[in-house]
Amino acid sequence: MITATAEQSGYSNNSMTNLFILVLLAPFGVLLASEQNEVQKPGDESPWFCHNLDCPKYSLVKKYETFEVRSYEASRWMTTEVEGRYMNAVSKGFMRLFRYIQGDNEAGQNIPMTAPVAVAVYPTADSTGMGKSHSVSFFIPPAIDPPKPKDARIHTLNVPAGTVYVRSFGGFAMGTTDVDQAKALADDLKTEGLSFDETSFVAAGYDPPFRPINRHNEVWYHEA
Repeated sequence: MITATAEQSGYSNNSMTNLFILVLLAPFGVLLASEQNEVQKPGDESPWFCHNLDCPKYSLVKKYETFEVRSYEASRWMTTEVEGRYMNAVSKGFMRLFRYIQGDNEAGQNIPMTAPVAVAVYPTADSTGMGKSHSVSFFIPPAIDPPKPKDARIHTLNVPAGTVYVRSFGGFAMGTTDVDQAKALADDLKTEGLSFDETSFVAAGYDPPFRPINRHNEVWYHEA
C-alpha cells in the first residue's frame, strides 16, 4: 500500500494500550446504541465479527488448523499514510479517516462506519519489529461513491480481487501482538509451501475498544 523504511520501533504495552483506548473510545461511542441492540440483519451473510457493519466480501477457499485462505472481491478503501510509532500512528490515521466519514469532505456527506480498520504494516528484516511508516484504511461499500476528501493526506485505494492468507486471534491487539501473530502466520505459510508477499502484512481490527469480550482481530498476508 505504501513504501516504508525498516526502522524498528519500541513500545510500552501498558501505556500504549491506555492511549489507544482513550483516543478511540470517544469516536466509536457514536456506534454504542446500535451495538447494544445488535441483531443479525435478515439476509445478512457477513461473518459474525463484522457486527452488522459493511465488510469486504470474500469466499473461504480452504481452512487450515491455524489460518485460512480467502478469496476477496475487488474493494475500495479510503487510506491515509502516517509516520511514527505504531499505536500513535494508528490513532492519528483513524481520527483523520473518522473525521472524513463524519462529513469532513467536499460534499459534507456522512458515510457509515465499516469494518475492519486495516493497517498496512512493514516488518523489520528479522520479522521481530515494524517500521515507522504505516497506512490506515477504512473500507468503502460498493454502493457508496466516496466524496473528495478535504484533507489532501486522504486518498482512494482500489484493491483488486485476490487471495489472502488470514490468521485470527482475540483480545486487544497491540503493535507487538500483530507482529507476533504475523510472524506465526508467515512461519505456517512457509511450512505449507505457500508463497506470499513478505514485505508487508495487514493488521485488521473489527471491534471498538468498549467491547471487552468476543473480540476479533486478524493479520493478513497477500498471495505472491
